[in-house]
Parts: sequence; C-alpha cells; structure tokens
Amino acid sequence: MKKTDWIIGVFLVSILIAGCVTTGRDMAYSNQGFEELSQGNYKKAEEYLKKALAINPNNSYAILNMGVVCQNTERPETARHMYQKVIDLESKAIAERSNEGWARGKDLSEIAKKNLETLK
Repeated sequence: MKKTDWIIGVFLVSILIAGCVTTGRDMAYSNQGFEELSQGNYKKAEEYLKKALAINPNNSYAILNMGVVCQNTERPETARHMYQKVIDLESKAIAERSNEGWARGKDLSEIAKKNLETLK
C-alpha cells in the first residue's frame, strides 16, 4: 500500500467518525430543545433547536419541535413551513416521548400533519 493510499484511507475514516459525532450532537441539542419546550421555555428551546438544525438541517425531530415553538410564539407561517418540511422528508422516525399523549409512538410525519391541521 502506498503512503498516499494510507493517508486517504485514514482521512476517509476520520470523516466517517466525525459524521457519527455530528449526528449525536444534533440529537443532543434537539433533545435539549424538547426539554425546554416541554417546560414552556420557548426562547431557550429555539436556541437549542437552531443549533441542532445548524448541524443537521434535516433533523426531523428538531424541525417538528421548531414548528411547535413557532406555533406557540405566534409565527404560524414559519410553523406551517416546518411541519410541511417534516412531511416532505417523509420521516419514519417515531416520537418516543411527547407532551401530547396521542403523539407518543406515532411517526413524525403523522404528528406534523395533525399539527398543520390546527393552523388552518
């Protein structure tokens, strides 16, 4: 194996490892945002959710929760956009926890559709 091949291989492994760490960080921020949202701390929730989305703009949990924050802070158009994005992503992610009993165990797209209906 040439030295350049080895360096390229190490570099690719580094990228893959960094990608795994990044994914974990976006979910950590998303979870923190959910916790703040659950307590009605919309400003703090939005800060954490923005951090999650800066790392992973397609984090469907963060997008859905950002929609809830926007809906509860009188920004219905932004909320509508967030809910529609979750639907468009066709996320099959499941809500393991929720502030609403009906949403627990449902896929995020289904929750986004129901939340979108409340805006009409």
